[in-house]
Amino acid sequence: MSFKTLAFFCCLALCAGFTLAQESKQSSEGLTGTWYCQFESPVGLQTYHFHIAIDGAGDATVNAEVKARDEVRKVEFVDVKVGEDAISFVEVRQFGEREFRIEYSGKLNGKELAVTRSFGERGGQDALATRDLPQSPPQESLQPVVEVKIDRIIKDAFKDAFLIGMAGDLPSHYSDEELKLAAEHFAAITPENCMKPERVHPAEDRWNFESSDALVEWAQMHKMTIHGHTLVWHAQTPNWFFEGGDSETIKQRMKQHIETLAGRYKGQLQSWDVVNEAISDGGNAETAKTENLRNSNWLQALGPEFLTLAFKYAREADPDAVLYYNDYNIESGPKHASSMVLLKRLLDEGAPIDGVGIQGHWRSGRVPFDDIEKAIADYASLGLKVSITELDVTIRGESGGQFGRRQSRSNTPASLDDLNAQAEDYAKLFSIFKKHEDAIERVTFWGLSDRRTWRWGQHPLLFDANNNPKPAYASIVALTRGDEAESATNQPKKVEIEDGGQGPYSAIVTESPTLSGMTIYRPEDLNAFGTEQRLPVLLWGNGACANTTEEHKNFLNEIASHGYIVLGIGLLDQLQQRDESSRQRTNSSQLIAALDWIIAQDANDNSIYFEKIDTTKVAAMGMSCGGLQAIEISDDPRITTTVVCNSGVLPSRSPMASMPDLTKDDLKKFHGPVLYIMGGPSDIAYNNAMDDFSRVDHVPIVMANLDVGHGGTYRRPHGGKYSPVALAWLDWQLKGKQDAAKTFLGENSQLANDYEWKIETKNIHQ
Repeated sequence: MSFKTLAFFCCLALCAGFTLAQESKQSSEGLTGTWYCQFESPVGLQTYHFHIAIDGAGDATVNAEVKARDEVRKVEFVDVKVGEDAISFVEVRQFGEREFRIEYSGKLNGKELAVTRSFGERGGQDALATRDLPQSPPQESLQPVVEVKIDRIIKDAFKDAFLIGMAGDLPSHYSDEELKLAAEHFAAITPENCMKPERVHPAEDRWNFESSDALVEWAQMHKMTIHGHTLVWHAQTPNWFFEGGDSETIKQRMKQHIETLAGRYKGQLQSWDVVNEAISDGGNAETAKTENLRNSNWLQALGPEFLTLAFKYAREADPDAVLYYNDYNIESGPKHASSMVLLKRLLDEGAPIDGVGIQGHWRSGRVPFDDIEKAIADYASLGLKVSITELDVTIRGESGGQFGRRQSRSNTPASLDDLNAQAEDYAKLFSIFKKHEDAIERVTFWGLSDRRTWRWGQHPLLFDANNNPKPAYASIVALTRGDEAESATNQPKKVEIEDGGQGPYSAIVTESPTLSGMTIYRPEDLNAFGTEQRLPVLLWGNGACANTTEEHKNFLNEIASHGYIVLGIGLLDQLQQRDESSRQRTNSSQLIAALDWIIAQDANDNSIYFEKIDTTKVAAMGMSCGGLQAIEISDDPRITTTVVCNSGVLPSRSPMASMPDLTKDDLKKFHGPVLYIMGGPSDIAYNNAMDDFSRVDHVPIVMANLDVGHGGTYRRPHGGKYSPVALAWLDWQLKGKQDAAKTFLGENSQLANDYEWKIETKNIHQ
């Protein structure tokens, strides 16, 4: 090749390079500068001021100001890439310890830039960017689609049935108007995110309590009950829990997490979601026969035992908290069947589970009402509480948005037809909940309003995006309009538990204005009692010395149906639902006051109890802390017998202020026969009780153990397997029925021949 030829080709190459550079520059000039673009979001319309700069080498930078309402946020984008008439970049946002990547792509289309922003699996949004600042949108109307008048506040309308709650990480980032709305309408609060492992415990040596502390403080200030969410979950749990450790290490990490978090708020939270969403989705006829557990990190590390461990750790961290298993779609199909298999296994293993949370993410027009009612009854049949924990019902025509990929949201108001259909579905739901109010502790909406919801754009809640009540609110409270008149004409209030019990006398639960702070279980028809047959008296103290008999209502009701009057410490209005009043300190002097009262009633010819009470036959009885209260009053000469349930005198003083300060010397207070009903070696009071048994040598004493743990069987239908044993003892000691003694006496006693029970006796002469 000659020098001239070489020079010619070099010239061509230079010209071509100049042409390409010129074209690239022209493309860059088309992209560079400021573009204005708008996107809808849960906080309203967002206006992006994109600033694009591309240097001579083709390297680009993008930044923006984002305006929403009265706030401006500055963004520096990363991973900027420029192509032919196109550009892409990424916004990285940090929420607690979690990083989100929002991807943007733009392509020139004449004088406009077509922009798409996407959120991975959460879907995307399209918009057109222009060089001209868009006009401000018309002022969003604050008027609702339809004016709804509320004549009752929902939390008050259902106060005698169950708690009404909402979810949110209040008070952070909520307006004064929203905080007022929450405090006025709801009696309970669930933290939406701030107590999840990822937020509160991002690293093994680091805790973030700022938001959760603020929520607890705010809720207490407004007298709201708090439900903790959540201790053990497969999602939003940092990987450090599972890294580099054997199963024992991972157990200890779980235990330390639960002890620290639940322990920090011990006595301040009413309940906890201990394990969340452990059952796999879908399923079939075969998986329905199994627990069908999700293949989570917890399952891989610890096996199915991880659920039992979590509940035991939670009970140790906060003995008074109500402990829930929480999940979605467990009301229907194979997943419901699997949930029953799982719950029965947990109960059999002695896991201290108290309740089941049905989340309740449903879509209007497709709510499985029959399945929901059956599921509530099924869970209650296991002796478990039920709560609806994350309720929202999206309007018709909207995607469920519950799982998987979500579509773009719209801020378009719901139609009146949609709102009315949603209201009808909510009314049907609450009629089911009210029908089963004996089983349901709480109904919590997952959010505050249609702006404060994870299902934004689908209008799922009781308040619209501007905090106006919707037809659904009115349809729910309308169910209770007859309650006020009914309660005014029925004083004192009467409650029926489990159709009055299985005994020959249908029982009711009631109260008396002259017996403050006590709940009364008794046969409804007192005409059967008088000169020939009178009601022996049972004085009852509750577990945790709580100010409610709620935990023991099935058990006590069953005893009353066999011809006893039970005077239990606690407020009747805490029987179906518990708030902070149930945590008020109680003491054994209330039992003595109740005994004084019923003796006076028996002598008062104006009393319904006149000459119907056997005041010479009295049992002091209680569970856990209440068992210590029973021991404490056992030196009263009017006490005939003492029954100590899941309890025993501690070897040293308890750190709990409400616990009776007893020593082993107090066992000398027994002057009548004593029965201990215990939960076996897994009962936390087992060693204390067995030590008591070894020390008592001056009165007849029986130790009966059923290996069910500290929680006993009180919540089971009709009090479970504890009831026949307690009734046999009471019939023997208070009614003189010698056949009942066969339950306890001799090598061939009923309990000795029952493989589930272990019985020991002392000082009994047959």
